[in-house]
Amino acid sequence: MSGRHEAGHTVTVRMPTKTDRDAAEAIFAGPMTRNLSDAGLGSVERMEIQQDDRGEPEDVILTLRLVTRAERALTRVETMLQDMDAPVGSTLCVDGSKEDRSFGKSHGLGIYLLTAGITEDDRLDIVELCTDAMEGTGLYQGSAQIGDRTALYFYGDSFNRMRAALTFVITHDPRCKYAITRRLT
Repeated sequence: MSGRHEAGHTVTVRMPTKTDRDAAEAIFAGPMTRNLSDAGLGSVERMEIQQDDRGEPEDVILTLRLVTRAERALTRVETMLQDMDAPVGSTLCVDGSKEDRSFGKSHGLGIYLLTAGITEDDRLDIVELCTDAMEGTGLYQGSAQIGDRTALYFYGDSFNRMRAALTFVITHDPRCKYAITRRLT
């Protein structure tokens, strides 16, 4: 052995997740840092949130440094991220390869509330009502201010089940009078 330290392999993970920086750190970057270290596979070098032209979060991008690019290691990284509910349409790209590996299992639902008249306490109350209504079919993963709307982001196994579970809250809570729900990709 020459005693030379291998620099490793850069792996870029792109997850089409609408979430804020704190939630992305708690849901993906922090746990991934621990998992990679525990498995001896590498580390998370960077996390960034990519936004669209209106300032709405579009993607969580993790830059990983792996000690190997072996198929088994890449599959394990994908499995770790899927266990963290990485959304459908997530991709993994090794060392700038032109071929992305697709993975993911969760689906997203956004609720866009008119911000006028909605306090921070109202927003938190609506998040709690939605979380209770979904009974585990979806989890809250952050929010963003988009123009005159406050976006609340939920992810789960089924968009349709989450939407059905939220129907009562959306149609009966006056704070949700002009709310829009949409599928997140």
